[in-house]
Amino acid sequence: MALVVICGQPCSGKTTVADLLVRAVSAERNGNEGIAVGARSFHVSVIGEHSLHVDRNDGYQDMVCEKNVRGLLRSAVDRAVVGKDKIVIVDSLNNIKGYRYELWCLARAAGTRYCMVHCDTPIDTARRWNKERAAAVPEGGGGSGGGGGVGGGGGGGASSYHDEIFDDLVRRFERPDGRNRWDSPLFTIRPDAEDHSEMMELIAQVASLAQGLRGAATAVAKGPRNLQPTIATQTVRLSETNVLYEMDKATQEVIIALISAQQGEVGGLGGGDVGMRKVDVGQGLPPVNLHRPVGLPELRRHRRTFLKLTSQTALTGRPPPTDTISAKRMFLDYLNREIAQV
Repeated sequence: MALVVICGQPCSGKTTVADLLVRAVSAERNGNEGIAVGARSFHVSVIGEHSLHVDRNDGYQDMVCEKNVRGLLRSAVDRAVVGKDKIVIVDSLNNIKGYRYELWCLARAAGTRYCMVHCDTPIDTARRWNKERAAAVPEGGGGSGGGGGVGGGGGGGASSYHDEIFDDLVRRFERPDGRNRWDSPLFTIRPDAEDHSEMMELIAQVASLAQGLRGAATAVAKGPRNLQPTIATQTVRLSETNVLYEMDKATQEVIIALISAQQGEVGGLGGGDVGMRKVDVGQGLPPVNLHRPVGLPELRRHRRTFLKLTSQTALTGRPPPTDTISAKRMFLDYLNREIAQV
């Protein structure tokens, strides 16, 4: 299990590198072009704007849209990184160091291997590839894949960035630094180089590290290792295996009941101050005190935090409740406290 984050300027060859990495991981030991590194079966997922069907010009036209795109990508990674024999490749700009830190935290919470791949293509070359891609793809056509092909040109069906968006992303790109935990181990690749042998060798090393093979130790001094979850990110391990399932199910039922109750009100989830009202979510359960509409994204955020806090408590103190009613009461008390503070 591994998380491989690819970063770089727009149109710097990220998707080309991601495709080569998928081939290196998926091929048999004697695969073609000499980049296969192992025969063990892994499920490889590539997550990027293209996998979420997000047009790059729409997704990066302003800071609000860009923040939403990063949130979608982060959520997709969070869901994908859980499981054995899975390699998740994040094929996106990943241009903000704070966002790369968030991805590193997801890997640490999952206890998986992690590495950073930087496509270090000169800006002039990336700009040329972007213009070539714009000339090759009809207006309104193509998807939203990553960088251009090795040595120039764009990926098949990939759309180009508008000039103003390209320049803005170039200006705000924060180069990875291997001294940072979230940028380490760092592999720097030059997709624009005339000699591709070094790039292929580095891709093979990344694939080895992702699969946990011993050969990766030559690329990283300490060798491939899983990130260790901290007390804040570690998932609870209880003897009763259905406890977490019941907690998850109970909190989900509370959210569904709250959303249904609000939608039943006149005006649904409309904005504005609606006055204090009590919303019942079930017999024998405390009501939720609402002084404003509370949407599904906010409720999901409270639910994630509640489940994480409950897991922390189980690691250091008493275990969480094992019955659904007690779990719902605890979650409702938490919701009332959090909603009242906003």
